[in-house]
Amino acid sequence: MAQFKRVRLFAFLILVAAPLVYLVIIYAVPFPRKSGGEYDMMLYILLIVAMIQPAAYLFIERFHLTIQRQQRPSAMQPDRLFFTLSLIKFAFVEAIYIYGLVVAIISGIANHALYFYAIGIIWTFILWPRRGAYEHFMQKAHNL
Repeated sequence: MAQFKRVRLFAFLILVAAPLVYLVIIYAVPFPRKSGGEYDMMLYILLIVAMIQPAAYLFIERFHLTIQRQQRPSAMQPDRLFFTLSLIKFAFVEAIYIYGLVVAIISGIANHALYFYAIGIIWTFILWPRRGAYEHFMQKAHNL
C-alpha cells in the first residue's frame, strides 16, 4: 500500500504540478507570434498523437505482465511493477502537456496549448491511479 501512496504522489507531481508550471511558462513568457501552414500542420499532427499516444500503455502493460509470467521466480515484485508501469503511463500523459508547451513556444500562440490541456486532462482522469485499479493489478500480477 505504501507503493500506491507513492504512485499517487508522483501522479500529482507529474500530472498536476508540472502542467501548471508549463502553463505559467506559456502565459508568462512572451513568444514571437508566427503564422504559416507548417505551424498549423504541426498543431494537427501533435493533436492526433496526443489523442492516441496514452493508449499505447495498454500494450506496454500486457507486454510486462507477459514477461512477469515467463520469469516468475526472478520477476519484479508486483507493487514495484505497478509503480514502474504507472510512471510510464504518467510520462505518456505528461508528453501531451509538453506538446502544448512546444506548440505554444514555436508558434507563439499560447491558446493553442489549451487544446493539449483539454486532451491531457481527459487522459489524466482516465489514467489516474485508483485504489481499485491498484488492487485489480495486484490480483492480476499474483495470479500469473
